[in-house]
Amino acid sequence: MKHLYGPRKQSGVVLVVSLILLLLLTILAITASTSSSLQERMATNAQESNIAFQASESALATLTDQVGGGVAPPADTVLSLDYPAEGGRPARTIRARMQSSSRYADGYSLDAEVGSGTPQTVIYDFISSATLDPNATTAAQIVDSNTYARHLQGYRDRVIK
Repeated sequence: MKHLYGPRKQSGVVLVVSLILLLLLTILAITASTSSSLQERMATNAQESNIAFQASESALATLTDQVGGGVAPPADTVLSLDYPAEGGRPARTIRARMQSSSRYADGYSLDAEVGSGTPQTVIYDFISSATLDPNATTAAQIVDSNTYARHLQGYRDRVIK
């Protein structure tokens, strides 16, 4: 006759190992999620920085075109640029503060015609500051705390008087 033994005493090692593996997988998933959201924020910041850079460069080009066209640019004004909706973002307006100052510098030139007057050079200093803040609508509201890109450029224009 066979003897039937009662249930053997189990030590529960499988349960402990499976809980440890589950904990490791959870930590791995949380790390991957955090890394992914960080990379998304970095990409968004890079895109915002690029948009501000382009707006600031557009403002400098506008100032240069004004001087090249014979128009003295205003000392402090705002250029509004409309950006279309993309990547789930709504369309928006980016503003760049355009500041210019000028001074005359006397000079001589070999190619000036005799009796045409003294050549002078107008030296312009342009500053362009772009903001992505939708509440900054005037030049006075675009300040260092909300500026995302700032560019400086010099421009020389020769005038014979």
